[in-house]
Amino acid sequence: MKKHLTIIGGGFSSWVAASIFADNGYSVDVFEKEKDSFGSQQITPNGWKALSKLIDLKNIQKHFEPFYNIYIKKLNSKNNLEILLHHDLIEKNNNYGSIQRKSIISFFKNHALKNNTIKIINSNVKNIVSNNNYNELIDDKGQIFRTNFMVGSDGIDGVSRKFVVGSNSYIRKKKIFRTISFKDSAYNLSKTILQVLVHENGYYVIYPTIINEKKATNYIFVPKNNETELPSLNNKVLNYLIPEDLEWSITYASFNYGEKTSIYKNGLFLFGDAAFAIPPHTAQAGNQILEDAVYIKKLLNENYDFHEIVNMYVKERYLKKDMLAKKSKMVGEILSAQNITKYLRDFSLKLNGNKLLDKILSPIWTTESYE
Repeated sequence: MKKHLTIIGGGFSSWVAASIFADNGYSVDVFEKEKDSFGSQQITPNGWKALSKLIDLKNIQKHFEPFYNIYIKKLNSKNNLEILLHHDLIEKNNNYGSIQRKSIISFFKNHALKNNTIKIINSNVKNIVSNNNYNELIDDKGQIFRTNFMVGSDGIDGVSRKFVVGSNSYIRKKKIFRTISFKDSAYNLSKTILQVLVHENGYYVIYPTIINEKKATNYIFVPKNNETELPSLNNKVLNYLIPEDLEWSITYASFNYGEKTSIYKNGLFLFGDAAFAIPPHTAQAGNQILEDAVYIKKLLNENYDFHEIVNMYVKERYLKKDMLAKKSKMVGEILSAQNITKYLRDFSLKLNGNKLLDKILSPIWTTESYE
């Protein structure tokens, strides 16, 4: 029987999935409606290792902006910076950096389209109806498509998750401010460095990147809660790093909050954020998609069928997501600590910060061998 797969969604996880299935003999229909992908994706060491097993890194290298150091700094009441921790990544030979989201999606899409078995359908799936041995997909143009096996990668609020899970009552949304600067002064102060600036109202993450082939600086501010607004920084020196005229956008990161749900129903396998969204504090959402893809690619190479792949994926990968979600939540709580807890955090980072950071990051950055 001809192996056929329908992918719902046209983002990063969708084209990663399309790439690995098409490379292994599947004909793939991708429901993709054009949308913008904002900002950059951090590629942590585990993500880079996974990426190297999925596509040719020569094409990516020139779009990749490396980090050689991690600094955690504190903004005091006068908005002066105090260094709490310096973590040397070169010393540990960790490959870490950033790449524009639009670029990495394009790489996987172009890789997938090298297979002549890919078909793009320029519409959004609005409804899924099960009919005995197949499913009917109804798109936003009223067209009906029949399919047996599907990958749902249209996000945590997409139709795929609603079909499989039915409810998003355990999903939480975290407000995050994002922006980009193309100013040389900001880039020169952020080049090769991932900086975390702890503020009384939350924390900033600042790092260099490449946007549309231009050197840029990516900014994220994670407020202590969803009611907190962006701080006003009145410091002439600090404004070289964080310019006053930045145009910030409010986004929301969705994540599971103590939820254990199915990721498969009637031929539909959830992948990416649709399956398990991880809190944003350890930058693992995209990196875990890459690790998932390497694992699935291994099973495809060993000629497991779709049902076997899903069953093995749930056993091998789903529990790790739960661990990562808890670790990420913990990191967010530490960085946003208030009252006496923040003094304990600052003291611990100054006294023994590198060991603490290694203890948190090593289990995340260490990848299983799926060879």
